[in-house]
Amino acid sequence: MNLQSLLTFAIVAKLKSITRAAEQLNLGQPAVSGQLKLLQDAVGEPLYERVGHQIVLTPAGQGLLEYAERMERDYREAKDYIRRLQQVNVGTLRIGSTMTIASYYLPEYVVRLQTDYPGVHVYINTGNTQEIVQNLPELDLAFIEGPVATEQLSAPFRMLPWKEDEIVLIVPQNHEIAEIYPEAVPLDVFTRYQIIWREPGSGARQVVETALAEAHITAPVNIEVMGVAGVKESVRAGLGIGFASIQAMRHENNSLVSRRINPPDGLRWQLNIIAPEAKMRSRASRALLDLLIANEEDTRP
Repeated sequence: MNLQSLLTFAIVAKLKSITRAAEQLNLGQPAVSGQLKLLQDAVGEPLYERVGHQIVLTPAGQGLLEYAERMERDYREAKDYIRRLQQVNVGTLRIGSTMTIASYYLPEYVVRLQTDYPGVHVYINTGNTQEIVQNLPELDLAFIEGPVATEQLSAPFRMLPWKEDEIVLIVPQNHEIAEIYPEAVPLDVFTRYQIIWREPGSGARQVVETALAEAHITAPVNIEVMGVAGVKESVRAGLGIGFASIQAMRHENNSLVSRRINPPDGLRWQLNIIAPEAKMRSRASRALLDLLIANEEDTRP
């Protein structure tokens, strides 16, 4: 049975006219009549008869109409869904993000996206850089801290540079480091104080470890915690000193303070977007990327 024939039958039955159905379907009358004949041949008995200028269904046609109407309704709803999808009014956007970016960078863009396109549902899964990269096949877009090797990116994903950030040392306000170093600290503080380390796989930790290795400094790892919040709360509790994105200190009260690491330039790191090739991006993905890129252009000197 031809599905197009069933759809045509539903339209003819609703309008009770082959002529009017042909106009609605933008087909010639012979084409509509041909579709009806194909359907009747498949069923094996008449589905309608002509009474004057109208089409009247037979009992067999009346029974089939229930299914045809259901299909025609689904067809209309699917067309409407596609139309709205093309306008970025519906859809799901699955984002994977490291905790720093999810907490301090993404919220404003997600709010703007859903303000402009309220039908788009955004789901954000957080993890460290390695976890996000491993979950790429399940994501539309990913946001990570620092670079990843090209071979780690499965097709069709590629990495797009986004923002530059800085990693700073986090200490209690009354800590001696805050008094000894009013602006910046040397890398060797990592050997002289108890450090609260991020978990393995963290982009921030990789940046710090790389800087230490380049300076030929070996720092012990005794305490590891998950996420930026874990670092800050451990430092607040007096367990040691830690490090995180400078953005994590934007709204911090006076109990914790930050210091630049390794003056004069500090520890800089690149925040990156991982996105599919342009032709593979959903409209919702493109809409969010447009917001991200437009904002970067607006803030450039």
